[in-house]
Amino acid sequence: MSDECTQSVVHIYSNLLHNRWNVFVGAEEYVTWEIAPGRLFDGSVVDIWSNKDEVDWDMPIAGTPCTSTARHGRWRSFPYLAELDGKDGEALWGYLCKQWNNEHPPEKHLLRYNFFMLQADVLPNMGFSATRKRLIHSHVCAPTEDDVEESVEIFSEIAVEEL
Repeated sequence: MSDECTQSVVHIYSNLLHNRWNVFVGAEEYVTWEIAPGRLFDGSVVDIWSNKDEVDWDMPIAGTPCTSTARHGRWRSFPYLAELDGKDGEALWGYLCKQWNNEHPPEKHLLRYNFFMLQADVLPNMGFSATRKRLIHSHVCAPTEDDVEESVEIFSEIAVEEL
C-alpha cells in the first residue's frame, strides 16, 4: 500500500475509533422542560404548552427524563426561536393563541400566556437540584370575533342585571 493510502486508512480508523468512544461520554448535566401558563376568557389558568387544565411546575416524570417537552417533533425547536421579533415573532407566539382558540369554545379562548423554560441540574447521586425558571416570552393574544361577541353578551347581561 502507498503512504497516501496508509494515511487515509489510519485517518479513517482513527475517526471511527474516536467516534465509537464518544458513546461513553456523560449525559447532559441538566434537564429542561417548558410550560406556558395561560389565562382563559372564563378566568381559569391552564398550561397551553402541554394542553392540561392545571399548571404543573414540577419536572415531568413520564417519558424521557431528560430535556423533556410536552410536544414532540418540530415543536421541540419552538423555544429556541424565542429571539424572533417583529412580524416573525408575532407570528410565532401568536400561533399558540390561534391553535388553542381553534380547538376550544369561545368561553375557553386564550387571553394571554407566559412561556417558561425550566431547568434542573443532574446531581452526582442521580438526583436533581432545585428547579430554576426562566421567562422566555409573555404574549397577549389578539381577540377573535367570537371573543368580541362573547364580551358583548357578558357585558350586556351585567348591564341588565344592574338596572
